[in-house]
Amino acid sequence: MKKHHTIPFFIPHRGCPFKCIFCDQNKITGAVPPSPTDISQKIEKYLATMSGDDLHIEVGFFGGTFTGLPIAQQIEYLSAVQPFISNKFIQGIRLSTRPDFINEEILTILKNNRVTTVELGVQSMSDKVLLAAERGHTAKDVKKASQLITKIGFTLVHQIMLGLPLSTQEDEYFTARCAKNLGAREARLYPVIVIKNTGLAELWQKGVYAPLTENEAITRCAEIIVYFSENSIKVIKCGLHPSEGLLSGSDTLAGPFHPAFGYKVESRIFAMILEKINKADGVKAVRYNPSDEPAVYGYKRCNAFLLNELSKKNVIIHKDNKVPIGTILI
Repeated sequence: MKKHHTIPFFIPHRGCPFKCIFCDQNKITGAVPPSPTDISQKIEKYLATMSGDDLHIEVGFFGGTFTGLPIAQQIEYLSAVQPFISNKFIQGIRLSTRPDFINEEILTILKNNRVTTVELGVQSMSDKVLLAAERGHTAKDVKKASQLITKIGFTLVHQIMLGLPLSTQEDEYFTARCAKNLGAREARLYPVIVIKNTGLAELWQKGVYAPLTENEAITRCAEIIVYFSENSIKVIKCGLHPSEGLLSGSDTLAGPFHPAFGYKVESRIFAMILEKINKADGVKAVRYNPSDEPAVYGYKRCNAFLLNELSKKNVIIHKDNKVPIGTILI
């Protein structure tokens, strides 16, 4: 199995005429847009640290609405990557954009410039939630864009937010089901964080909006990831990228941000599995891949008591390299 790496470039809020109620991309990413020269130099720097025949390396453009940029600028960015694809150092390009900035003409340009993956900022498939978030598009736009993307042959990724104003757990599970039905192959999950100087910050300060607690966010993410796993959808990110402002807390007011959020969610998923095993009869042994040991035992060993319960039942617990990563075999 090839090891996947993405060389990231952030174009915070570029190409987007909207400002969603939750959004401040500059604070979330802590980045400034690159120039084409920056792109070439950064790719060369990354490639110098990578070696092996088992690598699948992509370039990714994130944080803005790539297809909302002027066409000439899109091509300029994409052209900077082409020599590395031609030389087979890079295997593809992925980019993030909005559903309402997708059409056949745009997708043809992307295809001609060797883009392989399109990530849609879906956020929710509930129109009431999209309206409350001042998103500027509808669920119908997501459906149309997703169908065009898969029809032309791109890998489709849905970016989903949990805990938006008016959003319920049922809304978020419905959004996950829509991702499956629309052909998404990958997904990103982002619990809402209240960032300073946003519309959401005003609602929070007025007491109109309350973000998810960390436990609520972990539980909702874990359940959606399990659903996605059962339907062969890979979750490539869970939680926000930890920029300096988010890590220090200088840019955040409230919400379930934690630099190890994804690890906590993974720990919860293994806890869910262990709880089911504990309730089952006749279990003789539990095997897991050594790579999963930190998550099996959990963040700060939060799952240790579940493993102790199994041990009391004389269940043998051991590591096994033959067990697929992310799996427990009984």
